[in-house]
Amino acid sequence: MKVFITGANGFIGSNLCRHFLAKGWDVSALIRPTADRRYLSGLPVELVVGDLRFPDGFAVPEGLDAVVHSASVVSDMADEQTCRENILGLAENLAGKVQALRRPPARLVVVSTALVLGYAATGISEEKPGRSADFIPYTRYKRMSDELFLARWKTDGLPVVILRPGDVLGPRDRTTLVKLIQALEAGHPLIAGRGGKRFGYLYIDNFCQAVELAILRPGIEGRSYTVTNGVLPTWGQFFRALMAEVGRRQRIYVPVPAAFLLAFAETSLHRLIPRYKPQVNYYRIKRVTTETTYDISRTVAELGYVPDDRYEEQVRGMVAWYRRDQGDGRVS
Repeated sequence: MKVFITGANGFIGSNLCRHFLAKGWDVSALIRPTADRRYLSGLPVELVVGDLRFPDGFAVPEGLDAVVHSASVVSDMADEQTCRENILGLAENLAGKVQALRRPPARLVVVSTALVLGYAATGISEEKPGRSADFIPYTRYKRMSDELFLARWKTDGLPVVILRPGDVLGPRDRTTLVKLIQALEAGHPLIAGRGGKRFGYLYIDNFCQAVELAILRPGIEGRSYTVTNGVLPTWGQFFRALMAEVGRRQRIYVPVPAAFLLAFAETSLHRLIPRYKPQVNYYRIKRVTTETTYDISRTVAELGYVPDDRYEEQVRGMVAWYRRDQGDGRVS
């Protein structure tokens, strides 16, 4: 099997490369010229250097069995233009590149987000959406990207399958995990309120399993699947497991109204001083103080997805990775 992965130097992309190499697949990967390659170093991956914003500058390999599209800006604070160019623009360009191949791949798996289905509800699905998160440009352009790929399936037969992961965490996550651990080490409180609400936690190895199944399962083109762990921890359970591994305790618990007040102050300061980067916003506080779970029954039934739900063991592996990279000077 030959697979081509976009965004391969990122958290999800680099883990996918390792997953498929371990399965004995031939892996080629698209990375930008300026990309940090630390998590691809030493891996037998054929690197294609190029930028999906400028599709004429590189060639997608021929003879592929599958393409996995994980390249994307990932931020609930990214602005409209950034998301338009680095989500929807990349989708349009990749679809064109894949369709131009002499022998297109049998499957194109697109990494979307469960947030396109909403949040702040339980058992969220396409039939039962949660509260809309379209006020976030990231979510809005992910939804538009999904719609573009599905339209290409209907009109041109582009063999797309969309995966909508929840909150993905695991080793090599420099976007979220590193910041959480560093906040704990600095003594910052992570739990707002009682921390008793569940969230759509997804361990990276479970997501890699889902991607592989989405490539191999026949007859599922044009469909979308939501992916989380099967048994979901609460925010409090997850953060306490993280604290236990880091060797920290949260001594001050922030009341929910105070957390929202802090988010308002941070957002207001950012508006006054754009270079100031807020650490919290309304959405983030809303997420950790409301229940958000997704219905993965169709993913289990149609893909044969069997998640590993040992979140405490998974947290242990995350912190062990952080310590190793910290010791090597690779965590910043």
